[in-house]
Amino acid sequence: MYLALYEIMNSKVALGWVANRYRVHQRLRMAYRDEPRLLFRIEEHDGNFRILAQSTCQPDWQDAFGNFDVLVGTPAVKELRLGNLMPGGYYHFRLVANPVVTRNRKRLGLFKEEAQVEWLKRQLERSGSVVMQSQARQLGLMRSAKNPAKDENRQTHYAVEFNGVLQVLNVKLLSERMIEGIGPAKAYGFGLLTLARFTA
Repeated sequence: MYLALYEIMNSKVALGWVANRYRVHQRLRMAYRDEPRLLFRIEEHDGNFRILAQSTCQPDWQDAFGNFDVLVGTPAVKELRLGNLMPGGYYHFRLVANPVVTRNRKRLGLFKEEAQVEWLKRQLERSGSVVMQSQARQLGLMRSAKNPAKDENRQTHYAVEFNGVLQVLNVKLLSERMIEGIGPAKAYGFGLLTLARFTA
């Protein structure tokens, strides 16, 4: 597994691009043409935007961004060894998700924090871990469109950023779920679970 970090320019073109998650996914796919499960997350860091992208293969970022000048410098790519997770170990986690429930074959967003946290706990329990502590930060509605100038049919998702600490119970299951992604709307920048060793 690989995790790539793309720093985004503070320019009109770059900010317009990163604001449309459909276009972000479309562009990233050019760097990961053979990737069966591409996950990404858009973050704001020190007043600037950056994108984390997880894949099973190394990206050909030049193919995607060589003629599209929105990046600051060269993306940083590191290898992830999910098999090195420690059974019983504690990890800081971050997940930007679209918490929903399905009723009458329709997906309904969860807007109350209590329901969102319960959704998170269920998802991570199914993923071979248990939530020890968590916080939910409301990011609000994220809107996307294939062609914003012409397309009135926009996709809307409610985004929540979860941060906290989890304990690993089943390394194999958690690794599989991290590769698959957590929750729906993965093509719109949701579902990437990242971990860091817990430090008190």
